[in-house]
Amino acid sequence: MKKKSLFEKENINFKRKCFKKDCLKPGIYKAPKSKNEINNYIWFCEEHIKLYNKSWNYCKDMSQKEIENHIQQDTIGWRPTWNFSTATKKFKNFEKIFSNYFHFFKKEKKFKINKKNTILNNSLKTLDINEKNIDIKLIENKYKKLVKKYHPDKNKGNKKYEEKLKEINQAFTEIKKQLITKLN
Repeated sequence: MKKKSLFEKENINFKRKCFKKDCLKPGIYKAPKSKNEINNYIWFCEEHIKLYNKSWNYCKDMSQKEIENHIQQDTIGWRPTWNFSTATKKFKNFEKIFSNYFHFFKKEKKFKINKKNTILNNSLKTLDINEKNIDIKLIENKYKKLVKKYHPDKNKGNKKYEEKLKEINQAFTEIKKQLITKLN
C-alpha cells in the first residue's frame, strides 16, 4: 500500500451533485431552501452557491415594520422579555431590594467640621480648604490638584516639594479617616 504525503490532496467522492439544473459538479455547499424552510438545505457547487447567495434576500417579502420587529427580536435572541419600567410598578424601597454596593443610592452628604478637632482642621488647611460645609468631591478635587502641583516628577525631584507632597498625602489620609467614621 502506497503511503500518502502530507501535502497530497485526498480524493473525496461526493454523493450529491449541484442542485442547479444541468450542473454535474459535486454539491459541497449547503444553502437554505427558502426563508420558511431555513433548516432544509439544497446543495451547490462553488460557482452556483455564489450566485445563489447574491440573489438571496431574507427580507424580500417583509414590510419595513416587519423588518424592524425582526431586528428587535434578534437582539433579544427571540426570548420573551418584560418591562422593568417604573411606570408599571412603583418600588418604594428600591435601596432595600438591591444591595447598596459602592454607596450607589446614598446622596452626597455635606459635612460640618468640628472646630475642636485640631488634626482635621490642620489637614484641611494643608489641602487649602476653608469652607464650612465640605463634600467628598471637593476634597478629592483639591487633593488631585495639589498632587499634580507638588509631584516630584514635575518639580525635578526637589526635596522641598517631595516633603510637601508627603504632608498632603498624610492630610488626605487623615481627612478620609475622619469622614469615614462620620459616614458610619
